[in-house]
Amino acid sequence: MQDIDAIRRAVAGVIDETVERLRAGVRIPSVNPAVQDGGGEGAFQELIASQLDSLGCRIESWEPEGFPGRPNVLGWLPSEEPPDGLRAHLILNSHADTVGPGDAAGWRFPPWSATLHEGVIHGLGAIDAKGCLFTFLGAARALQHAGIRLRRSVMIQAVVGEELGGAGALECVRRGYTATAAVVGEPTSLDICPASRGAMAVQVRVHGQRAHPGEGWRGVNAIRKAWQYIVALDRLRDDLDRTRMHPLWTPLPAGHVWNLMAMRSDSGGRSVPDVCDVNYGVGMIGHERPPEMRRVVETAIAEVTAADPWLAAHPPEVTWTAWVFEPAVTDSDHPAVAALAAARNDLGHGPTVIRAFSAGSDSRHLTNAGGIPAINFGPGELHLAHSPLEALPVADLRKAIEVLALFMVRYCGGST
Repeated sequence: MQDIDAIRRAVAGVIDETVERLRAGVRIPSVNPAVQDGGGEGAFQELIASQLDSLGCRIESWEPEGFPGRPNVLGWLPSEEPPDGLRAHLILNSHADTVGPGDAAGWRFPPWSATLHEGVIHGLGAIDAKGCLFTFLGAARALQHAGIRLRRSVMIQAVVGEELGGAGALECVRRGYTATAAVVGEPTSLDICPASRGAMAVQVRVHGQRAHPGEGWRGVNAIRKAWQYIVALDRLRDDLDRTRMHPLWTPLPAGHVWNLMAMRSDSGGRSVPDVCDVNYGVGMIGHERPPEMRRVVETAIAEVTAADPWLAAHPPEVTWTAWVFEPAVTDSDHPAVAALAAARNDLGHGPTVIRAFSAGSDSRHLTNAGGIPAINFGPGELHLAHSPLEALPVADLRKAIEVLALFMVRYCGGST
């Protein structure tokens, strides 16, 4: 109990300044320019570098190829044992970029105002994922406040480009930075998430026969034909949840989260449509991989085509988009998972849930490409991200800092 009490006192001593530092970070736009016009992460990363410097970190920074003015920023926390080259005992990774705000009129508070209202920080990036980065920084500061020096090495990685591809994290892996485990900051509602979702997208272009709407019987409605593929893919999704569910996804309402993303026709309402494009998002879980899932989906599409005489004679054009990312899984029995769950339990922050993170994250690069067991963890509710509702309660930020600080002491060792 001694370390728990010490960390609670230390977090109480740094929470107010951490809140103000996070608010300062939210006020700096860091929109990923590949998602929406913006200046990128450079100015925000300068703030992160200054925060790492104030913690006594050894800082490294460089721009991934093709990312001018958008540097990764890495900081090695002071520890009793030096890092082994590029190998840390623990990596704390999260991303500096955000999506765009969209229509600013939809926000209750301006997206970069970082308004603190009734104990909640409102603003773009407050949870995805600047709140996670300041959870890392707040935990490190709390340990210093408590006079605790970590025994084994910890690296904080503030990476760029996560919102479209994860080039920043992937470049860290390619340069050889590694660890026995990583915590990837994402809004998990403080659940322990040693797995993340994969996804890709397929477009099905269906051809019909145009006709005047007054004599619609002379045409073949491409939208109605296309709907058969949507029904079949929805049914396939449900079948996969019944037959191929992964244990880490069972706590969630669904495992294979597939989405109808768009349906388009150019008839303009003046004729029976002869073309319809369906864009459908295909999710993957566990150890499923894109080539296998493509075959499963294409088989379902082929069955619909073969069963309909018109479609059999006029088969659809099936195109997979270039956008794809794989799921990632870390063993639930990994010592880092156990240590993080124990820290949350011991602090008494409600029931501890170990589950998958139902979104993609940079954990896939660390785990799949880098061989680093990665756990998604952080404050905030995922469904609020990427929306004008994005907001982080200070109470949740404080809990996250307490959990992470206690986890760091127990997983990396620490002494006063």
